This record gives sequence, C-alpha cells and structure tokens, in this order.
Amino acid sequence: MKGTYQEIRICRNEWQAIETAEGTGANVMGKEGFKQPAAAFKNSCRVYLKEKERVKVLEAKYPALTESGFDPETFRVDLSEDNGQGNLELYQFLKDDIRFVEETFEKISAQCGNNAKVLIWALFVENRIQTDVADEFGLTRRQLQYSVDKWLKEVFTNG
Repeated sequence: MKGTYQEIRICRNEWQAIETAEGTGANVMGKEGFKQPAAAFKNSCRVYLKEKERVKVLEAKYPALTESGFDPETFRVDLSEDNGQGNLELYQFLKDDIRFVEETFEKISAQCGNNAKVLIWALFVENRIQTDVADEFGLTRRQLQYSVDKWLKEVFTNG
C-alpha cells in the first residue's frame, strides 16, 4: 500500500487548508496545483475498500458508533483493549477518508460524467493497470492518462 494513513491525512489536510484559506482553491492551484489534491485522492482510493471493511468491523464491534446521537467527545471504547481510544480516532479518520473519496467521485461524475468516474474507479480503487483499462475502453494508455489528468484537474481546480 502506498502512503500510510498519516501521510494521506497530512496531504489531504494541507490541500484542504489551502482551499479554506483561499476560498475554492482555484486561484492558488494554478496550472500544476491540482497535483497535491490529486495525489491525496489517489492515495485515499488505494485504501478505500480496506477502509470500508475496517469501518464495518469497528461498527460491528462498537454499535454505539452508528447511533444517531453519536458524540465523539463522550463515547469511549473498551479501555481494556491495547489501543483503547485509538479505535475511535481510527474510526473517525476512516469515515473522513471514505467521505473524501465518495464526495470526490460525486464531483467527478457531476463535472466529467459517469465514464470518467468508471475509468478513475478502475485505475485508483481497483488498482488496475492503465493499459488494461485503456484496452477495455478502446483507448491508448496515453489517451487514458491524458483524460484522467484532465478530469482530476477540472475537479480539483473548479471544485
């Protein structure tokens, strides 16, 4: 797995801080500025399916996590476990990262169409090889890479 949870969080948080400080982020990103949020997105996609599975395990183990009145400040996991409160922090990070991926895919679908969403899903979430995905959709690898870069740039610069 490329990128640890901490690396993904740092990269995504830096990008979101730029966005917050500058409005949409479009003004500060410029021509190459979409690469940092795109890298955060790619890293989050690589672990997306595993994170979804881990959330299911945590929710099954700690049903209070899924209750509608869940308050992270008052909820405490079983402290007899080795990592105690760490499960809550892990859960919150996982949910945040899953939300980031899902919201980005919604933006991709809305701004670039469902074909873009399917291609990017195959590449980043399923970790398929570019040439295989390109062949499946009747593209060259170069056309695929150009399209993906164009779509990511559009999503991350036009918010």
